[in-house]
Amino acid sequence: MARRLPPLNSLKCFEAAGRLLSFTAAARELNVTQAAISHQIKVIEEYLGVSLFDRYPRRLALTEPGKALLPEVTEAFDRVSTAIGALGQESYSSQISVRLGPSFAARWLSPRLKYFWLQYPEIDLCLFHVANAPTDFAREDIDIAVTYGDGSWPGVVADKLLGLDFFPICAPGFMHNDKPLTKIENLRYYTLLHDAEYRCWRDWLELAGIDDVKAESGNIIDDTNVLIQAAVDGQGIALGSTAFVQDLLDSGRLVKPFDITLENDNAYFVVCPEAHLQNPAVRAFKNWLLGLVESG
Repeated sequence: MARRLPPLNSLKCFEAAGRLLSFTAAARELNVTQAAISHQIKVIEEYLGVSLFDRYPRRLALTEPGKALLPEVTEAFDRVSTAIGALGQESYSSQISVRLGPSFAARWLSPRLKYFWLQYPEIDLCLFHVANAPTDFAREDIDIAVTYGDGSWPGVVADKLLGLDFFPICAPGFMHNDKPLTKIENLRYYTLLHDAEYRCWRDWLELAGIDDVKAESGNIIDDTNVLIQAAVDGQGIALGSTAFVQDLLDSGRLVKPFDITLENDNAYFVVCPEAHLQNPAVRAFKNWLLGLVESG
């Protein structure tokens, strides 16, 4: 059965323009003129008999048919690109790029990476540490990512890797002064340390039934690594997660004064477009990560 396809060049121009929402940016990416992009979009719209873009004076928007078509075309191009890149490769790619949140990378992944390299010495990892925002795989040269959230990101395969719980952590000295944290009511005498926002402490205080501590007080430290170090240094009380502070609890540098733990719906997910899993190295890294959690 013959495939009904518009000209390949028009599909390529549509994909770039739809992804970037700009004929100018698409022309720059494809190294052609803006007029050439406009012409190819007209070609594909005439071929399909529908409008793919709404044109406004200062912006471009996809129509409903355009929104339906774009992810399919992007995925198809990704698959073709991956398949071509894999031709002639009998072993793993020499390098894959991995996007990570800095706290996950430093506190959980880094101590375990030596085991990956022992198992896969032929794979080099290029690790990018950024905030936990979803990765735009269409615009960025990233093979796979570990992202914090609810797992509902369009256009990717997301496998749950690591959940987080939250409980107060502090320096051991807070347990043995004149207002010791052996008593939960003494919490009101201490500075709260917040990671990016007040919500987590607010939820924990509500769970613990404490109404005389103001959650919207204390210091915000928008870096979990710095937050944990601040707790170690006795600057206040933070909320920690088992995955990130268990080693510090085991060593006695931090203590967990209360047994009340806040569970969280969000988690860290291993994320990438399905087409990227055709690369054996990406597949190996993903399976290794998930295997760490399954094996405990």
